[in-house]
Amino acid sequence: MTVLNHLLNAPDLDRSERYAAILGERPSLGARSPSLWNAVFEAEGLDVFFHPFDVAADQLEPLVAALKADPRFVGGAVAVPYKTALVPLVDRVEPAASRIGAVNCLYRDGEALCAANSDGLAARDVLREALGAATLGGRRILVIGIGGAGAAIAATLADDLDGEGCVVLANRDRAKAEALAARIGARAKVIDWPLRAAGLAGVDVLVNATSLGFAPVGDAARAANRRLTAVGAAEAAAENISESILLLDALPPHALVFDAVYQPRETMLLHLAAGRGLAILGGAGMNLEQAVIGFGKAVQGIDPTRVRAIMFQVP
Repeated sequence: MTVLNHLLNAPDLDRSERYAAILGERPSLGARSPSLWNAVFEAEGLDVFFHPFDVAADQLEPLVAALKADPRFVGGAVAVPYKTALVPLVDRVEPAASRIGAVNCLYRDGEALCAANSDGLAARDVLREALGAATLGGRRILVIGIGGAGAAIAATLADDLDGEGCVVLANRDRAKAEALAARIGARAKVIDWPLRAAGLAGVDVLVNATSLGFAPVGDAARAANRRLTAVGAAEAAAENISESILLLDALPPHALVFDAVYQPRETMLLHLAAGRGLAILGGAGMNLEQAVIGFGKAVQGIDPTRVRAIMFQVP
């Protein structure tokens, strides 16, 4: 425990017999996993508590080593920016997550610490429900951003397609998109970034898996993260909104716009898409489903339907 206390600024790990955690840069500032998992632990009378672990990059490797060595750790979740960095640090990675190159949940299998990715499965399930379809069939799906979540979503959705269906990847780093497309196979295609209206023609589902917004925002908006003046930030936001509207207008009227971001529940992208008359889907459902899947891997013996019902009640 000494190592964990040192790495994590002495969290109260002794408050329960066992514990779970989400590992990320700053999950303590708003991650929902602690609330979701702890609601189930309390309802089931389990002496387990889920902690948000704020982890600096240079602490990640020793932290994972300490978690491996602590049998009280049952597993948990992985948040940005460590979904890729965790892959070589665990004892075993499930094949689907290995193909994606990113993980978002941890669990124990005996003494081994294992990792998996539930982002893609969760996205697939909520999209099927929103579309009222058993599979995604022959749809053309555009995925913007291929970080840990975006890569998982793209790969899993591609596996659910048939016929003329394809997943189109748009990413600032084209080489990264090409590499993912090669791993996914023939159903994946890559288009240029920044997006152009022509790239949205014929798209049935647009998935935003970035955290920066929809339209390219240029150097001015990126500089907002470096204390850009309020006026400059407002100008960059206005430019982003204008570009987003033009691109959304290029989508077919039947298209669904899915934003994987779950906070806020209605992002600016979804607000703009709804204003253009397009169907929209927020990330809250995906967030819930990936939590249900991850919980089931870490904690055995509880019906997933009950887990989902309990988590659904969490504000």
